[in-house]
Order: sequence, then structure tokens, then C-alpha cells
Amino acid sequence: LVNGQRFHPCTIDGVFCERRLSTNDTATATYVLRITRLLFTSKNLNGTLSSAIGHLTELKELSLSDNHLVDRIPNSIVNLKKLEILDLRGNGFSGEVPPRLSSLARLRVLDVSSNKLSGNLNFLKYFPNLEKLNVADNLFVGRVPVSVRSFRNLRHFNFSGNSFLEGSTPIVPRRFIFAEDDGESNDGITALAPSPRSNKRRRRSYFPSASSPAPGPAPNHHHHHNHRRKILGWILGFLAGAFAGIISGFIFSLLFKLTKALLKRGGKRAGGPDIFSPLIKKAEDLAFLEKEDGLANLELIGKGGSGEVYKAELPESDGKMIAIKKIIQPPKDATEMEEEESRDLHKKMRQIRSEINTVGHIRHRNLLPLLAHVSRPDCHLLVYEYMKNGSLQDLLNKIQDGNQELDWLSRHKIAIGVASGLEYLHMSHSPRIIHRDLKPGNILLDDDMEARISDFGLAKAMPDAQTHITTSKVAGTVGYIAPEYHQILKFTDKCDIFSFGVVLGVLVTGKLPSDDFFQHTDE
Repeated sequence: LVNGQRFHPCTIDGVFCERRLSTNDTATATYVLRITRLLFTSKNLNGTLSSAIGHLTELKELSLSDNHLVDRIPNSIVNLKKLEILDLRGNGFSGEVPPRLSSLARLRVLDVSSNKLSGNLNFLKYFPNLEKLNVADNLFVGRVPVSVRSFRNLRHFNFSGNSFLEGSTPIVPRRFIFAEDDGESNDGITALAPSPRSNKRRRRSYFPSASSPAPGPAPNHHHHHNHRRKILGWILGFLAGAFAGIISGFIFSLLFKLTKALLKRGGKRAGGPDIFSPLIKKAEDLAFLEKEDGLANLELIGKGGSGEVYKAELPESDGKMIAIKKIIQPPKDATEMEEEESRDLHKKMRQIRSEINTVGHIRHRNLLPLLAHVSRPDCHLLVYEYMKNGSLQDLLNKIQDGNQELDWLSRHKIAIGVASGLEYLHMSHSPRIIHRDLKPGNILLDDDMEARISDFGLAKAMPDAQTHITTSKVAGTVGYIAPEYHQILKFTDKCDIFSFGVVLGVLVTGKLPSDDFFQHTDE
């Protein structure tokens, strides 16, 4: 109560709420309002950020920029597991950033610039979904941690204004290209990133260099000499860049051929598993999978055309569960192989390469990431995060049998998640990735019923310059294949959109495309 009147925080300007179920039991749960966004930008706020902020467990966005908040960022902020945007720039926060901040795995935007924060940057450990990072104009010391390389979705970053950061060579994701400062800033090295849909480079942010003083103005009588030196520098830079490009292309080609050969020989040991995620801290954590009986005591949770799926606990991970897909291959001494078996083997190897080349290297909150690949003489093992709620198809089957219910808000959330994943594959990633087999069975649901698109075995990368890709035969699942793809064997990203439309129909009606409901419906 405020001044004798009942008061609800959701009525405050800047506070946004959404309806949530009060419990996980849909039979007894009721809808309640939960705070999901706090937007108090430039509100002239004073004082400290209360540790009670940690109780807002449904919070997705916390924007408190350009105020007068002081003291430490409370440790309880790490309890906001659903937080996607944290914007605290332009305040007076001091002290160290909570070291467990990296437990906020859903974070997309982290901006703590223009404060008085100190200490090192070791809180930058694991942010698989982080797109924007700004820690500029603080009092940070030490090195930029090498873990920043694992932030595969990072597009904007700024470390400038921390003059005591060690080292002149920044540690950043490999896709960023460094160029000399163009005179617009004297903060040191400028980072450029290629546009997802073009070859143009765009200015992103700055890294501090190792205390390089700003040069004074050049004397007029040296102008001509400096001009010649600049032209010579351009020529040498061009030649060096061309030479580096040739060498890089050769190395990339060599690595590609080595990877391809490794996958083909399969039966030979090649130094342990291929790890694609920091969730798996060391190769020894997967040593049990390299044993012949490594899957014997594991729980079988699924079986399909591509192989069996097992569940296991990742060693030394505080109970983190993983899912392991087993893809069988014939022994290398099998000299006689039927033509159909040979085609099946090549198909499976293509699927493995497709998984590695897509979700092995890209990260998005609505895509199921490939954590590791283990090659054995008898099979290949693909390791993923375990999705507690199974697939959307499993859920729809339970609903049809009357064993579970799914409210409209949850259906809407699933649809938005799938759309977000497709938008990233088609619009934000370069080259575009076409899934080609989107269906309820390939949409998994995590603990919070967030959709994750999975099974990229049929996925294809489409260069930006291409309008379509022509295939020799149709791939996908009957009922979800776009008619134009089936008729002329040409697919584009619109084929995924057609499949998504069918998924929406299934999500709304609970009926599959093969259901009699659709077969006997008159147009």
C-alpha cells in the first residue's frame, strides 16, 4: 500500500510485465503478472542498486543507463538467469563486476561503460549469445581474456578508455579484421567486422593500445615527403595484405582437406574428440565415450533414421546433462558393401559434416549447439545439450493422448523461438543457412519451454550472391516440403518459411499434415 492505496509495480512507467504460470503444474497453476523488463534510462536515479533485484527471476531486460547510481553491482544479479539485456552505462558503479556474471548465458547485450568499475575482466568467461559488449571508460586492469574468442555471436565491442589494459594485441574473435586508425579516434586499434549480407566493412569499436602517445602536427615543409611515405605505405600494405590473403587461403584449404580426410577415415584415432563449446572444459571429460562400451550403461532416450540418442551426465559439471547421438558406420575391413549401404554411409558422413559446419560453429539461443564430435572405429558420436522437455512432436503426442496441456502463451512462445532461429540463419548469418527439414520432431524444448531448432544434417549454406540451389533429389519430410522445391528441385530460404507455416498449423491445431482432418478438407 502507498498512501493508503493499493499499489501494483506493473503500473509504473518503465516497468513491463507479462503473464506467467504460477507453478509448473498446469492443472493447478494460475496466471500471475511477473516483471520482465525494467527501463529507467535517464531518470535521474540516485543511490545504489538493491540486492533485491535478484528476486526478479523473470527479468529479461534491465536498462538503468545515464543515472547517478553508485557503489557495487550486487552479486544477486547473477540470479537473473533469463536476462538478455543488461545496460548500466553512464552511472557511478564502482568495485569489481560479479565474477559469476557469465552464468547469465542468455545475455545478448552487456554495457557497463562510463562507470568507475575496477579489477580485471575475468568475468568475461562464457557468453554464447552475446552480441554487444561495452566495458569502455572504466578502471579495468590486466589482459583481455582469451575466452572472448568463444563469443561467436559478438558483433559490437568496445574496450577503450581502460588505459592500463596490458598488451598491444587484442584478443578478439577471428572474424574481426583490424585496420589502422583513420584519425577519427586516438584510442588505438580499430576493430572492423564484415556485414552479414555484404562485403563492406563497418566500424565497430576500439581496443586500447599499449600507451601510444598522440603524434603532434607535422611541419609544413615535410608535407610532400609524408605524402610520398603514405603512398608507399599504402602500396606495401596492399602487397602484404595480398600475400597474407594467399597464405590464409592456402592454410584454410589445407585445413578443410584434413578435416574431410579425418571424417572419412573415422576408424583412426586423431588425438581425441573435437570440442566446439566451452561447456566441455577438457577432452578428458568425454574420454568415456571413446571406450567400446562407453554407451552401455547410458539411458536410451530416442531412436531414429540417423541413429540412437543417449543421455549422460557430463563429468565435473555439477549435474549438467548431455545428449549423445550415435551414428553407426561399417567396419573398415568390410570390403564388400552393397550399393545401398555405400550410399547410406556417404549420406551419414555428409550429415556429420553439415552438423559440424553449422551448429558446431554458430551460436544462437534458439539453435541447438553441437558441443563435440567423437570419432570411433564403429561409429561417430555427436554431443549436444540435453533438452529436458524433448521435442515439440513428443509434446504434441502427449497432448493428443490427454496426458498434458499446452496453453496459448506457451504455443506463442515456441512459435516466436522458431521464427527467431530461422531469422538468424536466413538474415544474420553469412552465408545464409537453409535448414531443409524443419518439423516438430526437429524442434526441441529446453527447461523453460524455449524452442531450439535441431538436426542440421540436411542443412545447406547459400552464398549471398546465389538466389537458389539446385539439387538432384528432394530432401526433407513429406508434408513439410515446399511444393516448388518438390517440383523443380530448387530450394531457397522460402522453403524453410513454408515448413515453418506448416509447423504453425500443427502447433495451433495439434494435427499433423498427414491427419485425415487435412486429407478430407474441401478447398
